[in-house]
Amino acid sequence: MKKLLFAMILLLVFFTPLVFSYRAKVIDDREKAEEASIIAAQTPYDYQNACAVLTEASGRNIPRQFLESLERETVDSMVAQAEQGIKPITVNGETLNVMFSRFTGEIDGKTVIDLGSNGNSYFELGFGGDINFTSGDYIMPHAETFVNGVLDCIDSEFKDAMKTVDVMMLNNEFTYSKRGTPTPNKQFTFRADPSSVKYLNLLGVDIVSLANNHTYDYGSESFQDTLETLDNAAIPYVGAGNNIEEASRSVSYIINGCKVAYLAASRAENLRLTPLATTSSEGVCSCYGDSKEFIETIEKTAAKNDYVIVYVHWGTEYSTDLQSSQKELARKYIDAGASAVIGAHPHILQGIEFYNGKPVVYSLGNFLFSTKTLDSGMAVLKIEGENIGLRFIPGRQINSELKYMKIETERKILFNRLISISPSPIKIDSEGNVTEDK
Repeated sequence: MKKLLFAMILLLVFFTPLVFSYRAKVIDDREKAEEASIIAAQTPYDYQNACAVLTEASGRNIPRQFLESLERETVDSMVAQAEQGIKPITVNGETLNVMFSRFTGEIDGKTVIDLGSNGNSYFELGFGGDINFTSGDYIMPHAETFVNGVLDCIDSEFKDAMKTVDVMMLNNEFTYSKRGTPTPNKQFTFRADPSSVKYLNLLGVDIVSLANNHTYDYGSESFQDTLETLDNAAIPYVGAGNNIEEASRSVSYIINGCKVAYLAASRAENLRLTPLATTSSEGVCSCYGDSKEFIETIEKTAAKNDYVIVYVHWGTEYSTDLQSSQKELARKYIDAGASAVIGAHPHILQGIEFYNGKPVVYSLGNFLFSTKTLDSGMAVLKIEGENIGLRFIPGRQINSELKYMKIETERKILFNRLISISPSPIKIDSEGNVTEDK
């Protein structure tokens, strides 16, 4: 017992000074930290330098008021990332562009839509080609024989994929209206009952392009009805509007703290029967000629968003041969800041390539458009940081329905054909993942 008591006394004698020494150090460190914090708070922050660094890195004007609304540690982190060339600049799970959108109150639920987090480290964007709900013609007589109309014309594999992706986009190649008269001297004109817009909602379509050669098929009244119908159905659209400002305006989605913008433009007509929007007149956003104005739009949009998707109506109908302008402009769009270029108009699939690591899908053909039997499909972009992956879901438009290619040999034939018509080497695996063949 005496030995145990003696040992305890020795331990107490040995450790007591250490305990008091450690406590004194903790108090001293705390006092120094508080003193440093007070000094830092009293020291003027170099907001001018921070604004300059972040403006140069982001390509957009970063005002002092925005930075003053943030914690200094947040500003320091953003400046450090900018100086290291890290993109997108991200703090606490949100990019600089998203934080700035919150600061300015830009998130209005119409042109900037906050989808929150999907719980993954990535997000997916889905794309289909042309759709057509023209009343009494094309796919609709067949669709109307089913209980669920157009829904029953699309295989479940596609419907599931459309609802699984974070944002789904199609090319709305017709007008919603019961008014107007067909454009004179135009061979094909498409007009749907406004009630058919319900199919977009039911299919999980989030946004459509109106930058095509059929949006104005029945004149101004029908065009205005189309804009109103989509607005009432809460389906955002890009590529058309009451003036060039509206027609070239982007729609952005905030997903997982990142900001993704959509733009659309058309260069589909040799004889331009669809009016091009101007500063004072309605129409579509165009990318004819050298596409200078649209390229400038992409540059401005890229400065305010982390990713930019360009959906363009171009190419030669029913031809897998690419126009030289398609290849040239795709590269210019990516150089201007596009993260991906998705095409439509030829009504058939065209090739795929990657430029500077960014995917270009030249034409997705018909998603569900006509009575013809044609290969079809859906493109899915998987975005995680700087990595943009591409997956192609193969299908076929047949008997006014969109069928998924279930048979492996048929999928392989389609994949091989896509590889053969692509302008640069690509690979497509059995799951439809498309990569460069370096």
